[in-house]
Amino acid sequence: MRDDNLQALHAPYADLLRAALDLATPAGARVAVDMGCGPGLKAGWLAGRMAAGGLLLGVDIDRAAVAAAARQRPGGWLVADARDMPMRAACAEICWCVAALDLFESPHLALSEARRMLCPGGTLVVAAATQLWARPRRWPAALYAAWAGQAMPSPADGLGDGMADSLVAAGFADVTLWAYLLDPPGIGLARAALPLAGWEWLAARLDGLLSPDERAACAEAEALATPDPLPLLLVAVGAAL
Repeated sequence: MRDDNLQALHAPYADLLRAALDLATPAGARVAVDMGCGPGLKAGWLAGRMAAGGLLLGVDIDRAAVAAAARQRPGGWLVADARDMPMRAACAEICWCVAALDLFESPHLALSEARRMLCPGGTLVVAAATQLWARPRRWPAALYAAWAGQAMPSPADGLGDGMADSLVAAGFADVTLWAYLLDPPGIGLARAALPLAGWEWLAARLDGLLSPDERAACAEAEALATPDPLPLLLVAVGAAL
């Protein structure tokens, strides 16, 4: 259900979701589309990433939700099917699809329509809260300190591969995916993402930043990690060709 998914993403995880979307969204777009916008709960976040005076377009098939969005914020709020959006080709630089992709009758057609609408080099950002089997690693504090300031890590164990593959199948290039733990809330992006990264991947990027004992502790944390069904936030980004 839309309301359930929005609640899972926005409360009490709004800070994490916004930070993850800010990281994934290039700044300065003149035209941006919120596909499956619902009642516009995140419209202000997307508007905050746009150029001054930029045009934000929200599209949703739910007429009541679009009306609620229009009452919240000025913009172009449109009632339409994601499989056939009423915008010309190559008209936007950013398209968001947050907590909506799995609600569409045909996710593939919706992604293809997003690609049609984006200008070459434009960015699609897809985010969803989901529950997956994951192996969170209990890293020592030294790993988090050593990782400070570095880019968000890639998830291990194939987490989010289905979402990333969907973007590739729809014709997007340079697809990147991040995964974040949703529980406990309020821990910040790095602490939500690092437990889902594998030690082999991290070790190659932390060469010289950890002592032998600290590296041994990290290897032990990797070995002891066991799978559990956990609530996760997945965020995928792809470039339109």
